[in-house]
Amino acid sequence: MKKLAILCAVAMVICMPLHGKAQTPPVKIGYVDLQRVMIESEKGKDAKKTLGDELEKLKKNLTQKQEELQKMKDALDKQSAMITQEAKADKEKQYQTKLKDYQRIANDYQTELQQKDQEFTQKILKELEEIIKGMGDNEKYTLILEKNQGGILFAPTSADVTDRVITLYNEASKKKAPPKK
Repeated sequence: MKKLAILCAVAMVICMPLHGKAQTPPVKIGYVDLQRVMIESEKGKDAKKTLGDELEKLKKNLTQKQEELQKMKDALDKQSAMITQEAKADKEKQYQTKLKDYQRIANDYQTELQQKDQEFTQKILKELEEIIKGMGDNEKYTLILEKNQGGILFAPTSADVTDRVITLYNEASKKKAPPKK
């Protein structure tokens, strides 16, 4: 009798998890490649173009300053034999000052571009977070991971929702964008 009671208790313990699993919804997991979304989405392309245009403008300015420095250096080299030591020292000091200014400006430009890139990236990622949350709720995902940061070593391509996220993001961006004139 005691063995029968233990056997019934073990059978109940084994059957309880099966009963509970029948009521849980199926697990639906996806992943998204945010780097690809940043590159292929319309807003990502726009941000890249804006940064590229800004980079070209800054490069043009730096090239102009670099040419001025080279002219100054060439003039200093040509005149060094014909001018006094004091005049040569003065011109070298002017050249060094301009060189330091050039280097400072180059560093400032680089910092400025990095900051703008970070601002664009943060803005897009914040918008993508909303898109992905909405997609997860609407399409009943249990979990959506980021491909590169999520530590995914393997996942079938059927779980990749990147194309869907790009489509939804582009659609949402078009709805928010002011009409083009």
